Amino acid sequence: MHEEIGPEGSGQLAEAEWLARYVTTDGAGDLAMSIGDLVRSGRLESGARLPTVRALGACMGVSPATVAAAWSKLRRDGIIETRRRGGTVVVYRAPAPTERWHGLAQGRPLDLAQGLIDHALLPDLGPALQAALGYPMNHGAGKDHMIAPLREAVASTWPFKPAAWTTASSGTEGALLAVKAAIRYTGTTVIAIESPTSPRLLDLCRTLGADLMPVACDEAGPIPASLREALQARPGAFIYQPRAQIPLGHGVGETRTQALAEALQRVPDTIAVEDDFLGPLARQPSFSIGAHLPQRTLYVRTYCNAFGIDLRTCVIGGAAPLIDTMRRLRSHGAAMNSRILQGALAFLLTDADALATASLARQRYASRRLALAEALRLRGFEAGNRDGLGIWLAVPRESEAIIELAQRGISVGAGSRCFPGETSGQFLRLSTGRLPDDPGQIREIADAFAVGAPVDAVS
Repeated sequence: MHEEIGPEGSGQLAEAEWLARYVTTDGAGDLAMSIGDLVRSGRLESGARLPTVRALGACMGVSPATVAAAWSKLRRDGIIETRRRGGTVVVYRAPAPTERWHGLAQGRPLDLAQGLIDHALLPDLGPALQAALGYPMNHGAGKDHMIAPLREAVASTWPFKPAAWTTASSGTEGALLAVKAAIRYTGTTVIAIESPTSPRLLDLCRTLGADLMPVACDEAGPIPASLREALQARPGAFIYQPRAQIPLGHGVGETRTQALAEALQRVPDTIAVEDDFLGPLARQPSFSIGAHLPQRTLYVRTYCNAFGIDLRTCVIGGAAPLIDTMRRLRSHGAAMNSRILQGALAFLLTDADALATASLARQRYASRRLALAEALRLRGFEAGNRDGLGIWLAVPRESEAIIELAQRGISVGAGSRCFPGETSGQFLRLSTGRLPDDPGQIREIADAFAVGAPVDAVS
């Protein structure tokens, strides 16, 4: 299934692949909480059949016993029940929604939980694909992990001069391969990671069985003193986002980047993995530890947010031994990105019309984020984020706010999912990429937050 479960009582199956996209697990308790949130928000309706423990466990990379323990907790909470012939079924009935959000799509729920882009702001891929078909090496028998036109297109935009390049099919695959290469290169699964950070990065680290060491952040990025403390565990990698950070929205400036590099210099092996997920849509400039430690850096840049997910081309630049390890880890060196898709990206990065479209999208996304942030501030909220496609919102009680907003037709992300260790406060993560441009609708959304997540108790 896709975005929504079928009608109540339909018995429609919540497929394991679908469910794995929306839940996280750091044990049975976290998995149970994730599924409980989906049910209470209405995205997983009463009557929906859940996958088997083996199917979901295999999809999420956890043992069937972990899923079974989560199922037991959900049964005790009255959210699911296991029937002799019907399998495991959702039985929880959410309270009738009141004061629902009706501003978009005739009252359909407003999804601020997923980090979705606006397809209307993407450039036309027709000219790019047509140009890419003219690349003379198309259909060659050899491997082009990165074609020359793409290398030339990105080199001038890179924050340092890498010794080697490669591509991956998405930013998530690129980051996964980078962390995996660091683990292989250093021989340890201990990973230092900014906190809070993107749930996507936490998920991929946990998929690799990493032992995570949190590095606290302030408004300028990861704090050097906290990194030095984490480095005492001799991690194989330090992973962070250099700009448009999820969920905080900060960019790591030149001075802070240098301070982080100086901390890493004291530990000889730790690899810096930099995840530039927003890529050309970021308003902030990019700086890299690679400018100071090029032999220990992998910089991953995603382009699908600016040009569309079907472009399937992410670029990684960094130290040659690490890039070579990434290539070998990707289907034992057999896989490579289509030269046609690489050529299309090269065209988009140098075409005036495509760049103008990306610039307009960058401005539009910023306008939407700033409009909601200001409306929320006028209603007493602390709404930060200087860049990116989201807002990090402090609330009195995270779980209650999620449920209250769901009853009003608004789904939001749980801030607790962004922490690799203990949480430090109560937060919501709001995706702003598909917000309406109408100021009246923005005010209506902010009003719903003022009712559904009142800030009286926020300290």
